[in-house]
Amino acid sequence: MALTRRNWLKTTGTGLLAAPAALGAFEDYFQAAGAAPAEMTRVTTACGICSPSCGIQAWVQDGRIRFLEGLPGDVSGDGHLCGKGAAGAMQLYDPDRLKYPMKRTNPRKGLDEDPGWVRISWAEALDEIAFRMKQTVDNYGAEALLFVTLPAPDLWARFMNAMGVVNRIDHRDECFQTDTIIQKYTTGGKTWCNDFENSKYILLFGWDIVAKAKLAYANGIVKARSNGAKVVHFSPNYTATSRFANEWFTIKPGTDLAVALAMIHVIIGENLYNKEFVDNYTNFGKYETEIRAHFAQYTPEWAEQISGVKAADIRRIAREFATNGPAIAPAHKKSLCANYMNSTQLVHAISILNILAGTIDRPGGRYFPRRHSIPGVDAIYPPPPYPPKKGRRVDGRDKLPLVHEVDQGIFSTLADGMLNKYPGMIKFAFWNAYTILGFPNPPKIAEAMKTVDFMVVMDFLPTDTVTLADIVLPSAMYLEGNDAVARDYIAKYPQTVARKAVSAPIFEAKSIAYVAIELGKRLCPDYFKTPDGSWINPSTLLDEKVKRAGLGENFADFAAKGLVEKQQPFTPRTTFVSVPGAEGKCQIYVPQFPAKGADPLPKWIPKRDLPNENYPYYYMTFIPAIHRRNTTENNSILHEIMPTNHAIINPALAKKHGIVEGRKVLVRSRTGQIELPAHLSETVPPDVVMVAHGFGHVSRAMSLAGGVGARDGDLIPDASIDDFVAAGNYGGASCIMDAVCSIEPL
Repeated sequence: MALTRRNWLKTTGTGLLAAPAALGAFEDYFQAAGAAPAEMTRVTTACGICSPSCGIQAWVQDGRIRFLEGLPGDVSGDGHLCGKGAAGAMQLYDPDRLKYPMKRTNPRKGLDEDPGWVRISWAEALDEIAFRMKQTVDNYGAEALLFVTLPAPDLWARFMNAMGVVNRIDHRDECFQTDTIIQKYTTGGKTWCNDFENSKYILLFGWDIVAKAKLAYANGIVKARSNGAKVVHFSPNYTATSRFANEWFTIKPGTDLAVALAMIHVIIGENLYNKEFVDNYTNFGKYETEIRAHFAQYTPEWAEQISGVKAADIRRIAREFATNGPAIAPAHKKSLCANYMNSTQLVHAISILNILAGTIDRPGGRYFPRRHSIPGVDAIYPPPPYPPKKGRRVDGRDKLPLVHEVDQGIFSTLADGMLNKYPGMIKFAFWNAYTILGFPNPPKIAEAMKTVDFMVVMDFLPTDTVTLADIVLPSAMYLEGNDAVARDYIAKYPQTVARKAVSAPIFEAKSIAYVAIELGKRLCPDYFKTPDGSWINPSTLLDEKVKRAGLGENFADFAAKGLVEKQQPFTPRTTFVSVPGAEGKCQIYVPQFPAKGADPLPKWIPKRDLPNENYPYYYMTFIPAIHRRNTTENNSILHEIMPTNHAIINPALAKKHGIVEGRKVLVRSRTGQIELPAHLSETVPPDVVMVAHGFGHVSRAMSLAGGVGARDGDLIPDASIDDFVAAGNYGGASCIMDAVCSIEPL
């Protein structure tokens, strides 16, 4: 992507929240027209669109990005970028970016209300936020604060800990929370590392790995096929990965668990497991009687009746998986870990398959990252003791002990907690880099936020959540900041990439670390001072992190290198789970679970909603490869490639209802309804309606994405914590594809 002043100006319009207008304001940051162009310079950085953070070399001229491409030598992207990463400059230069702190003047809140923004200074904004937080804590206690945010960076986590924040909410229940819990107790901890290129048998349950544009994984599986590996894909719909795989099996939505249980039945019943690994590094021998008795009931014939996959195929695939290794069955984020009420049981079953294959921290399997040890702020500047976190959890997380233990989530129960369980409890909310579109049933979470006395949103675009805020803070983005990014997707040896600012923060954008320090000065100053009494400085802190990690004398020294790696032999682990009673072994049977409200072995439970008379079809959502959830739809390049979403249905289903290509349809669930054009495709089963996630932004301040498409989440029911407890959903999976629906032409 070559971005020049001329073609950039062609892509821009007037930002509704820009003051002054977007074009004129952005021009202030560029050299005057007609000036002699400077030579291009190369800046090493790391992408921030998604979690693998592929290395980037950015070509910059006259202070502007001209081109982004992959960083040679970087193991994550293997020297390449996906479409989202290559279009990252249009995130930076989006004319709709939030540019200044702003304050609401219209007391009425709603997605259809004009907030009546007025520009204020950072000092005014921070003073007001600090005053409101202190007032809330003094009058109602820390439980009345709600932070919808990830804990990173560590300065932000330090601020929340110093304030005793009880109710921190994130999306992990929609992503990988269940796998974090399961891996802690079965293999020793959550890992993102899958050694695909050395696998000989790759078993995929639902994960459309080829189309998700995570190059760290896509490159690996392509190399695996080139090396002769067999790839098997179970998925209701025929995807890019289905086409890539050696074999694809269509499966009824939400029944992957049945197939995984039946595979374990075959492998254990026929003693096909890796005896050397299982005997030496697992607790199979200690609980063999219980394990064999439990899985005896889950025959391939039983699984066929539930899943639609033939028993003979299940039996054959199980035997191949166990005897043609090294084999791997990866579990990655929402595709397996959050889709259904039974997702926790599914990731437990998948973990057992990997243990039986004997490939935990072994070539061709799931392994633990070898990383540089980069210390956090608490290690460099030890804080005073943090105050105890006292108060009620508005999401009810404490009713799920294993979820509470890992200190994540929960999006899917937040609205019910705020509106029904503890109405009026939350008085102050701070949102950072999240939008209501990420929630199941977005209208309900919007109603919940309208009950909050004072709400702050920090983001880089004027999202729907911004529309509900009292104060808005413009956020810097990854191309405007410095950091040291340790590889944790491909990490057989330590490698860390320098994320160097390609641009100074545009307009008055600031980082969340800046906000943490400035609010810390006002509210909890003792936690933000160094031993000599000065305030913590983010640049000095980063220098110290780099030095202590052995990456360079300071960040400038590290950034000049671009990346630092330590080549070393891969030595497999011999100890795994560290929880009391595990004795360092992988655990198939988890004896710690019953006391925490969970089953020691995975058992069959169905998905939450099944097709019925009123809603006869499965409802499925997906994240298109060209977009990053709900954050890139306003990117002019990516918007041009995929501007909206559709109801994707099989031609047989279309014929049944008299639906034609491109005509609008009405899709209903027990939660809500959406209208959008139909797209007919043989890749979708006749009993499924599929809709892409990320569209349907209401905010008209987003000039490209606002008012375009439909919110897929409007059809997805949220939940109460009691629903999860009653269903045995002890990992808190958010059930984002558990909905069923009807469809009719308009």
